[in-house]
Amino acid sequence: MSLIRGKNYSDVCSKSTSILDIPLHQLTPGMRQYQDAKKQNPDCIIFLRMGDFYEMFYEDAVTVSRELEITLTSRGKGEKKAPLAGIPYHALDNYLGRLVKKGFKVAIIEQLEDPKQAKGLVKRGLVRIVTPGTMMESSVLEEGSNNYVGALTQFNDDFKLALCDLTTGEFFTLSATGEENAIHEIKRYNPAEFLIPESLGVNINLINEIKDCSFVNFISDSNFKQDNSLSFLKEYFKIDSFGLPNENIGVVGGLFRYLVDTQKTSLTHIKRISLRGGGHLILDSVTLKNLELLRSLNNNKRKGSLLDVIDQTTTAMGSRLIQKWLKLPLTDLAKINYRLDGVDELKHALILREEVKDLLKDVQDIERLIAKVNFGNAMPKDLLSLRNSLKLIAELPGKLNNCSTEILQKVSKLPDLSKEIKIIDDSIKEEPANHLREGGIIKSEFNEELNELHNITKNSKSFIKDLEQKERQKTGISSLRIGYNRVFGYYLEITKKNLSLVPEHYIRKQTLANAERFLTSELKEAEEKILTAQEKINKLEYKIYQDIVDKLKTKTSEIQQTSMITATLDVLNSFASIAAEKNYCRPEFCDESIINIEQGRHPVLEKIMGSFIPNDVLMQQGEMMIITGPNTSGKSTVMRQTALIFVMAQMGCFVPAVSCKIGITDRIFTRVGASDDLTSGNSTFMVEMLETASILNNATSRSLLILDEIGRGTSTFDGVSIAWSVVEHIYQNIKARCMFSTHYHVMNKLGEKFSKITNYNLLVKEQHGELVFLRKLVPGGTDQSHGIYVAKLAGIPNSVVERAKEIQQILEKDDEMVRRMKAKKLQEQKSLEEY
Repeated sequence: MSLIRGKNYSDVCSKSTSILDIPLHQLTPGMRQYQDAKKQNPDCIIFLRMGDFYEMFYEDAVTVSRELEITLTSRGKGEKKAPLAGIPYHALDNYLGRLVKKGFKVAIIEQLEDPKQAKGLVKRGLVRIVTPGTMMESSVLEEGSNNYVGALTQFNDDFKLALCDLTTGEFFTLSATGEENAIHEIKRYNPAEFLIPESLGVNINLINEIKDCSFVNFISDSNFKQDNSLSFLKEYFKIDSFGLPNENIGVVGGLFRYLVDTQKTSLTHIKRISLRGGGHLILDSVTLKNLELLRSLNNNKRKGSLLDVIDQTTTAMGSRLIQKWLKLPLTDLAKINYRLDGVDELKHALILREEVKDLLKDVQDIERLIAKVNFGNAMPKDLLSLRNSLKLIAELPGKLNNCSTEILQKVSKLPDLSKEIKIIDDSIKEEPANHLREGGIIKSEFNEELNELHNITKNSKSFIKDLEQKERQKTGISSLRIGYNRVFGYYLEITKKNLSLVPEHYIRKQTLANAERFLTSELKEAEEKILTAQEKINKLEYKIYQDIVDKLKTKTSEIQQTSMITATLDVLNSFASIAAEKNYCRPEFCDESIINIEQGRHPVLEKIMGSFIPNDVLMQQGEMMIITGPNTSGKSTVMRQTALIFVMAQMGCFVPAVSCKIGITDRIFTRVGASDDLTSGNSTFMVEMLETASILNNATSRSLLILDEIGRGTSTFDGVSIAWSVVEHIYQNIKARCMFSTHYHVMNKLGEKFSKITNYNLLVKEQHGELVFLRKLVPGGTDQSHGIYVAKLAGIPNSVVERAKEIQQILEKDDEMVRRMKAKKLQEQKSLEEY
């Protein structure tokens, strides 16, 4: 594997001596282990566990000290002196996360045996390779978002993708036709890491697009071969069929092999590999961005996006699910209404909504918790969080047992996890220690042997006193005493005058001037229990803990199912709360490609501004809208809010309108704004034309097109010609629902030419020489853009504004003169022809 994004590791290494170049005689035994690990993982920084620290040597030490701003020191003298950096083992998560986020891969080399029991050099080995897509540390992950690692293969013009979120166990595959659609799918899921077959490395355009959002690795093509992948998957899952197309098996197997190779553990929380495909409204990366579904265009943050408006979920699982629904709205009417029914019922049940919200606010991320259990890095506090959350979720069926909709009734069918709750309840201390191998995590009463050991450590003095009294009574030697020293441990001491009373089973150990010391098997057993009790407690607690973890693993599917049901309820409750608070309506659907939105509102602007002027949007099948009007009058707002209403409706959410009846759309296209793509050498106009071409080549009669200012990036006549031709093509050939805004007022003539193209404008009122933007969409075109007035509003100096007015009058007169001359010439030509 070779890294092509983030830090260029070979460049970093070249700036300092590499441990790979150091002769063996200059290395300590521990550093030889480090060198071996480096040879096997040359593209990784090596973290070698040495007691209470993870240590790095030579080039890795230099890199880590610089990137993490920790002290660079050294070990050894003379030719054996080596650069050294280290971090405390208990602080691994923090440092690891920072390093991986900076673009490095890290190989964790752990101690594979107890140093106290080791004979000679402690055995160490690779336990995990950490990369951006395989991070499991919750402290560095975004709680409510997925952390995907993905892979891609190509068959002619078809691309096969596989994606996995290791933190939740979600694994799916999908197909995309054409490079452009493949890139859109990758950007839709925004993976933290992506695997590319080496043969695709020649596709520079594809690589550049992917590396903008992902840490990229080249992987040998052999890992993606169908036969190799199928054999690997069958052996791993112990099943013969996966219900996937043959062409997708290669990429699925390649990604899964990578996860197994890097994580070095059984990925038992990945229970199924699903096929994701039809049944969803397609939103490409351009549309996701232009509609500000997940991030605001202004600051690339969640605030100001549709997600910020509709996400009132209280669990991390719910937050992740609502983002999935937002990226993948449905096209199946039955599934849409299945969700809407649940929202509708909850909307009219205020008390139930509040009870559910109050209960879910303390539910932790059980989806990631059970993944940690399977992964082997769950701590006792994680199990307590899992128990507490499952207890709360178990109360949900009682609260929803009177619900009538199918989706809410599903909550009452939660898997029974009472046994798992009880075992955690009975076993794990409420304030457990932070380290698994140092005791302090299991309740002493949970296990008879453990309880006995704890009693020994607590009552060792009284235990010895009781044994001493017992031996005095058995032997009749009142002066018998039990003593202790470091050489002999515990012993029975009897004065010489009482030696005749010593029982035969006493074993003579030492002779003193006035007494002799003895041992008994019972005393030796007591000694062993006392002196080794804490060590045994630590080992026994660890074993008990692992047994509990193994039992929880067997319920992974049930806990994942519980997580999904809980997340679904959380999202529906969020939708219902918003619908009630903001007076949203339930959308209706029909078979025709129509739009009938009464008093629709823009959900994001309404939240930001506190109020909003609503607008009707009416469009029958085969119709198009040409929208004119000044800048800032609201043309773009009306179009975007229409698209947002479609997205909300098809994801199963109520919408900001008095009423809404629409035909389901298969895809939403947007062409708005203007920007360069300097990395590929494309101008603003070229970007505009590329996006327009994609729309014209991919839209269908069921699509919704939002087109803003087509043709504005070139000369007027070129721009008008392109815009006019685009509208004609959509109207005559694609027949999609289209809202087309423009400042080319001549485009209003299309409304006269075609019966189903209707002109609209945003009302502006002139009052005392000033303009008042009424933000109201009304039928009819306009021939005024009032651009100079908008310039004045923006703060352009008054002298410039006044001069612009003068120039406008001159140009309008010249334009009128040219128009009259052309008309006169045409008339003369016509007369000549008639003659």
